[in-house]
Amino acid sequence: MYNLEVMLKVVEKFLEEARNNFENKCYLSSLVFYGATLEAILLSMCFIYHRKVRKTQVYKRRRSQKKRAKKRGIFLEFTLNELIKIAEELKWFPMDDKIDDSSIFEDWVKWVHMTRNLIHPSRWLKPDSYFGNLNKIITTASKRELRKFTQLSEEIISGILEILSAKVAGNLPCHKMKNGKDK
Repeated sequence: MYNLEVMLKVVEKFLEEARNNFENKCYLSSLVFYGATLEAILLSMCFIYHRKVRKTQVYKRRRSQKKRAKKRGIFLEFTLNELIKIAEELKWFPMDDKIDDSSIFEDWVKWVHMTRNLIHPSRWLKPDSYFGNLNKIITTASKRELRKFTQLSEEIISGILEILSAKVAGNLPCHKMKNGKDK
């Protein structure tokens, strides 16, 4: 029902677009595309781990709310926020792991999420639910600061891809065998 191959091409395209925008100093659009990349990555993970996703609270809640989702597929109805909650519930990310002196992994994921939401005009007019004043930070940031913010998103997405690729590779049958025996 879900086409993982197409979704992985979308991940590649969005990541390429984010990097191209960065190179052309279009930092805001780059931030938005890094967020779209995160959404495509998490949706891909849902396709790969569809059985586990169907056992999550997010899936069960969405299924009970949406009758029309049965036609299109519930996975295609998930918001980025719901996808992050699924990732958290299934422990795809080490959300509570400390990254530096002042942040945990969840902060980084939420950074990409909230900067992606800047595509919505209303997000510029009200505080966001996680950082509070991200809209003001981005509005008043210099080009140099926007460049740093965008580089941070690149690092976060690269780290997420590394974590999730290792998870998927670790679950492949060929990686579970060592010397002809199961690990």
